[in-house]
Amino acid sequence: MKTTTLIRRNLSYYWRTNAAVVAGVCVAVAVLAGALVVGDSVRASLRDLFLRRLGRTDEVVTSSNFFRERLAEELRANENLRSAGFDATCPLVVLDGAITHEESKRRGAGVSVYGVDARFWEFHGAQEVAAPGEREVLLSQSLADELGARAGDSVLLRVGKPSAIPIESLHGRKEDVGRTIRLTVREVLPASRLGEFSLRAAQGEVRAAFVALSRLQKDTGQEGKANTILVAGTRTDDDPAHAAPRREMVERALKETFALEDLGARARVLDEQKALSLESDGALVSDELANAAGATADNVSLRTVGVFSYLANAIRVNGREVPYSLVAAIGDDEFNRLARTGASVTDNVKAVEGERDGEKFPPIILNEWAARDLGAGLEDVVELDYYLWQEEGRLATETARFRISAIVPITGLAADRNLTPEYPGISGAESLSDWDPPFPVDLSRVRKKDEDYWHEYRTTPKAFIPLEAGQRLWQTRFGKLTSLRFYQQTDSALNDTRAEFEKNLRAQIDPLRVGFTVASARAEGLRASQGATDFGEYFLYFSFFIVASALLLASLFFKLGVEQRVREIGLLRAVGFPAARVRAIFLWEGAALAATGSLLGAFGALAYAALMMWGLRTFWVGAMGTRELALHASTVSLAIGFAGGVCAALLCIWWTLRTLARVPARSLLAGSLDSVATMRT
Repeated sequence: MKTTTLIRRNLSYYWRTNAAVVAGVCVAVAVLAGALVVGDSVRASLRDLFLRRLGRTDEVVTSSNFFRERLAEELRANENLRSAGFDATCPLVVLDGAITHEESKRRGAGVSVYGVDARFWEFHGAQEVAAPGEREVLLSQSLADELGARAGDSVLLRVGKPSAIPIESLHGRKEDVGRTIRLTVREVLPASRLGEFSLRAAQGEVRAAFVALSRLQKDTGQEGKANTILVAGTRTDDDPAHAAPRREMVERALKETFALEDLGARARVLDEQKALSLESDGALVSDELANAAGATADNVSLRTVGVFSYLANAIRVNGREVPYSLVAAIGDDEFNRLARTGASVTDNVKAVEGERDGEKFPPIILNEWAARDLGAGLEDVVELDYYLWQEEGRLATETARFRISAIVPITGLAADRNLTPEYPGISGAESLSDWDPPFPVDLSRVRKKDEDYWHEYRTTPKAFIPLEAGQRLWQTRFGKLTSLRFYQQTDSALNDTRAEFEKNLRAQIDPLRVGFTVASARAEGLRASQGATDFGEYFLYFSFFIVASALLLASLFFKLGVEQRVREIGLLRAVGFPAARVRAIFLWEGAALAATGSLLGAFGALAYAALMMWGLRTFWVGAMGTRELALHASTVSLAIGFAGGVCAALLCIWWTLRTLARVPARSLLAGSLDSVATMRT
């Protein structure tokens, strides 16, 4: 009889025991492979969810400040970027906000507000969606469900009003930092129509509101500006290894196309002073920008003067005071030049410090109006009261003392109102009584002569101190200069000088170090969608005892089958079958049973994984934060489960058969497994 015939008949004859073995292997493989399929399904579902929300976006350009909307078109036209396969860009405004359903008063917080126009839908290939009108809003399905809103309902959208001046600085608005817009819901966008658009790799429900770009720009005071640019290419590449080179291409294109205006900086020509003034929309010039501007000025032979202007609550001398006066801190050379235009203690006032009662005071220069009003003379001690914004969120009044080293007429630099940057609520006011600064002002202290000074001189400083002293008192993490002056040393036209300066300054500045960020949204999102938690491993760990128990059960049933066939084994041994061949016959039988059980277990794995995914969508939805989970069967996971089941079953079978080698044929024929001698193989 052939060995294969013997194996086939044995499998058929002992079908009851063999069925138990197959069932045990089937359960083990179903749980083992099913756990792996669960992990694959979770990862694939999160990946699909993220890609659906991201749309066509590959890279995202963002900035801490608003920049020109035209920058998106200039990026798209960049030859190097186009040659790299990027062919589309889209500007938009992205803000956080809250929304209230006007009828039900239900409120949704943590809303992603997108200011978009037709370019957004064209960028993503969703031309069937019309851009929202000036008074319309499109809501994501989850946000609409939360509010109970439907088409035609009115909602109140509250968004933060961005400001170039940081909230933490003295002139940053601490109140009224938001805008409320009444809008009508035009429609609720399902996920299939980009209603769940998101740049964040998160699986939770998306609360998104899409409003007209022009309307959002107008209501936030950022006409013609954006804070985000989406970039997409014709060749979508999801390989994480290629993410960095693609991002670097966008970064390089950004460096080639940005303008100073995009950084909130501007170089202004001061014809009267025959100088250039570099200023920032944020009132303070960042250290990075200041350093680059200083290096540029050296390259084009311009003399640099740093300026730091600040508002003093009071200038006080000998019990008399002038309220709410601007003080300018200027560089040492310019400070000494200014001092020599009037009455001074010495030609080098910066080098001389006053001293009273053993305390040293840095020098200060007063203009004639302030000195006359205060009745101040040379070498008098001046006290400056000023506000400082504390980290804990409160204003504190500080006082600094100086010695009067010079009193100068209001001419030349001392009459320069451009030393002070544009402060909202102050600079444009027609009178002191019209001031609306973001800090408390006691207008009862303002006298008629103070109003007269404002009418005639506006933001002209009344006092000047050395730059080092001003920076020591007022600098913040946002910068330590309010402007930089550049004086040319030739008779060139100022406009030509500005053009050359701006060209060289752009070459010195890295936009990625002064507010811009380029992120590989697709690559980073796909990496994040893999998750720090592998649910396949979790379910495998939790199911370990089920797998072990199933394999143990299969092993016990196989051992039971062997014990029932002891006389058969003895007969085979007695007629001359070597022990190795007998073991081989049983191993082949075991392999056939293990393979059958593993094959059935692979189908069971699909059912097990489907059940687990249903649980993650329902009872355990909190574990994933989304119901958008679907079964994704992986051939690799099923193959691993199949191979693992076969190997584990064969190992158990081999362990059972190895004991037969120690039992002599006589004992086996007698139906006993007692070992009385060791059988040679």
